[in-house]
Amino acid sequence: MNAYLRFFSGSLVAILFLGAALNFTLDPSGYFRNQGFHPGTFLGDRVWSDDRMAHDLSIDSHRPDTLIAGNSRVKHGFAVNDRRLVEQLGEILSLGLPGARFDELNRYIRIVLEDHAVRHLVIGLDLGQFLRGNGLAGNPPPGHWLDSGGSFPGAPIPLKKLATALWSKSTFLASVKVILRPHNTTLNGASNTDTKLTKLEASGHRLVTQKLEARMAKVYSSYDLAVYFDRLAVFDALLADTCLKNTDVRLFISPLHVRQLLLIRETGHLGLFFSWKAQLAEMVAQHQGNGCRVTLTDFSAISRYTSEPFPELGDKQYRMQWYWESSHYNHKMGQMVIERLWGNSDSDDGFGKNPSADNIAGWLEEERNRLNSLIRNQPILVREISDLIR
Repeated sequence: MNAYLRFFSGSLVAILFLGAALNFTLDPSGYFRNQGFHPGTFLGDRVWSDDRMAHDLSIDSHRPDTLIAGNSRVKHGFAVNDRRLVEQLGEILSLGLPGARFDELNRYIRIVLEDHAVRHLVIGLDLGQFLRGNGLAGNPPPGHWLDSGGSFPGAPIPLKKLATALWSKSTFLASVKVILRPHNTTLNGASNTDTKLTKLEASGHRLVTQKLEARMAKVYSSYDLAVYFDRLAVFDALLADTCLKNTDVRLFISPLHVRQLLLIRETGHLGLFFSWKAQLAEMVAQHQGNGCRVTLTDFSAISRYTSEPFPELGDKQYRMQWYWESSHYNHKMGQMVIERLWGNSDSDDGFGKNPSADNIAGWLEEERNRLNSLIRNQPILVREISDLIR
């Protein structure tokens, strides 16, 4: 019996890896099938399984009317094929990269803007983009191979780019992962809603968010302040260059659930978070003074949307209105973000403020007062978040 089980499990693993190897050989990283050159192997059509690899290979082929860039909050927060968004913004490319640093986003944004004038550039800003780590995420690292040169026979992709991108273990692992978890992410960077719903059906909002917050607590605690001002300089230079192109730039600070705000506070970065907002407001004001088409809207403030209560642990039926879990807002909130970005005025309910160099000090003081009130009125929640740091 044991010998039979070993033979069966060994054969299953061998078949799995043989299929992955064949899939990798015939169509590395799924590039050609995503572009319609192949109908697919016996494993079927698939979509990207590695976000950065997808953009490294194909970002310069996109010609969107609107580019929405940011980290995983952008990825999970916008349904870029939503008819209302397409009618309003035209063809949309969602450049949402999990854990994205701002120098990564800057690199991809510049590739899109280099030979193409987008109507709107929308950037979801997050403090972590300016603090997290010093090297770029993903494998392989960027380099001259992102430039054009050397055509691959029958496909509009530089040979150098393809060869270098595929010379990495991440490509093979992505090929294996596609078999185990197909349709993980789409070419335009948007998330698969079914994957999120499956997790919620299995665990519920509360358990999913507790697991994520345990990881986020480590991320917040490991912020690297040494790179902060370098990233701000990269951001400032990008705004200056988009100003020269007369691009309509709409910046927004991503909606944060109050649980995430408390995590930032418990890790000792609340003062930096507020200072970062003030620096962004000052920087945007300077570019506006130079005639640039740029706005800044803050959706991270405490409001009835960002304070949405979570269901009890074990409740797998209830679905939150605005959030997948405390770090990522859903498509309904993403739609409201777009509507208020184009509203060009402060909201009456506190969700979507337009900070400026003149009003930012008073606005941040209001935020401190609201946070202090929340801390006094919800000691159990504060204790729950504090326990994650220990």
